[in-house]
Amino acid sequence: MRFAFTAARALALVVLVGVATACGRADADAQTGRDSSTVTTAHAAQTALLTATPRSSTSSDTAADSVLIAKADKGRLMGRDSGAIWLVVISDFQCPYCKTWHDSSMAQLKRDYIDPGKVRLAYLHLPLQMHPQARVEAEASLCAAAQAKFWSFSDALFRDQAAIHKLSDATPYLDSLARASKLNMAEYQSCKKSPSIRALIDSDIQQANRIGVRSTPSFLIGEFLVEGAVPYVDFRRAVDSALTVARNKRAH
Repeated sequence: MRFAFTAARALALVVLVGVATACGRADADAQTGRDSSTVTTAHAAQTALLTATPRSSTSSDTAADSVLIAKADKGRLMGRDSGAIWLVVISDFQCPYCKTWHDSSMAQLKRDYIDPGKVRLAYLHLPLQMHPQARVEAEASLCAAAQAKFWSFSDALFRDQAAIHKLSDATPYLDSLARASKLNMAEYQSCKKSPSIRALIDSDIQQANRIGVRSTPSFLIGEFLVEGAVPYVDFRRAVDSALTVARNKRAH
């Protein structure tokens, strides 16, 4: 399973009003008064998820690499095939605004849209340079994903964000979370050493950069790009609008 995005104009207008609630670009925007919690209609992005096939092999890939990549990719998806749109979360485990959105909205999103089969969810990593632990957390989460434990592991990472942030080396702490998550530790440790996992995160970063995402959290909701940890009531408006756009396109 591999993500690919193509730029497109928004087919409907959604306006969200809020304050700067994103890591990265929002830090600079706050100095100029720009609001980062908006739906970017002028540069909206449409998500296209490729069919469930492993990443194209290169001469350096092994069969084990391909299997690991496929498992890790599949493990960070949630929802039924019947979902009318893809919602891609572009996030950083060390970003406090990503935690804010996760804690306030993730459970409600799952209840309202994912469990009923309306939306399919995917997670894309954008570990920011300002967050020294984010990259190793992303790698650990993909190794959890390879064992079908991505979502519970990501819950633990956000839950323990403050504790992890204080560490100069988060690896022992992440290993303890892996054990608490009942991962096969031999497989987990082997996965963390795999260059394929690092390459998968590099691919995530490149794709986020390609569509102009520079801050976290950001969300590709159907044909809309939403930036910032917007309140759930506004987030719902974006999801409902994207679903309406998708239904209208199918009708025509």
